[in-house]
Amino acid sequence: MAPVPPGIRLLVAFNKDQWYRALTFMLTFLLYTSFHLSRKPISIVKSELHKNCSSTGELATVALGSGGGQEPPSLHTDVECSWKPFDKSNYKQLLGAMDYSFLCAYAIGMYLSGIIGERLPIRLYLTVGMLTSGLFTCLFGLGYIYNIHSLGFYIFVQVANGLVQTTGWPSVVTCIGNWFGKGRRGLIMGLWNSHTSVGNILGSLIAGYWVSSNWGLSFIVPGLIIGAMGVVCFLFLIEHPNDLKCIYAQNLSPGNSVSAKSWNGANGHSKLYLQYKDHKKQ
Repeated sequence: MAPVPPGIRLLVAFNKDQWYRALTFMLTFLLYTSFHLSRKPISIVKSELHKNCSSTGELATVALGSGGGQEPPSLHTDVECSWKPFDKSNYKQLLGAMDYSFLCAYAIGMYLSGIIGERLPIRLYLTVGMLTSGLFTCLFGLGYIYNIHSLGFYIFVQVANGLVQTTGWPSVVTCIGNWFGKGRRGLIMGLWNSHTSVGNILGSLIAGYWVSSNWGLSFIVPGLIIGAMGVVCFLFLIEHPNDLKCIYAQNLSPGNSVSAKSWNGANGHSKLYLQYKDHKKQ
């Protein structure tokens, strides 16, 4: 077989590099979209946790007047307007406590997440964060399925979810920085950062679909989605381009060492690659 010209080898390397950059861009976009998607349901479900019971009361009055003074038992005894413990007069403070718990945990966890994330592989760290976030999001929805009315349960779930949600931002930003560097940072981050709006829109649509019939599914479905994306992250995320180059270098036979050198130097990163490889071996 005739040897492949150096120019063709460089072209193939360039195409692979661009392909994996596009893959990383889309994957990290979808990963952080799922984070925002799983945060949104609580703002939609609040209206269901404490309903305005005036419409039910008016319906009961009309039915009572048309029924000859006999009160329909299903309107007052079988129907509960709000979900305990959010049926009390201080429901605003209770709902606010859930938001406060999540935000405080998120603020503290963001500081800790940056420290821990620097010492762990990004792919594994992000995968564990997404799986645990999916678990706690589903747990909130299971409160409806299993008829849980303990405020402490919902506060605990919000605190735990706030802590594990902090694994997302430092990890995906690091991956984007590794693959794109400083070139066109404004354009790349401007396009990529739209994941916030996309996640909020999808989360609102999913939560709104089930909020009136079964608000537990408003949490369970987003929880399953972010958990599934955690599995995708584990299978496909490559946190640094030099990780990909290490894989190719290990698969090459000794007789192809020249080709490996040409591939690693195709984008001007041969020196960085050797440093990175030496660091991996330590």
